[in-house]
Amino acid sequence: MNNQLTPCYVSEMPGEKARALLIDFAVEAWTHPASPLINGFPAGQESHPRAIVMFETGDVRCVHVNAVQVIGAEGIFSEYAFPKNDGSTSPI
Repeated sequence: MNNQLTPCYVSEMPGEKARALLIDFAVEAWTHPASPLINGFPAGQESHPRAIVMFETGDVRCVHVNAVQVIGAEGIFSEYAFPKNDGSTSPI
């Protein structure tokens, strides 16, 4: 198990940028009943990826993974070797 915390910014609202430490990733999943409406949706399951982060206040929360930006990602990628001309493009 890797206990290393990764510095990141969390932006849950436009213009917001809170400093945090990325602890881990998880999947939040739940079941829901069928819609009571005629021709409504059936019972089923939903799930969403989440990032577990700790803010400077000490609060630990699950946030949407798209709200997290890792600080120093360039340095992290320089620690790994990628094949030359592997067909990769710039990040999405």
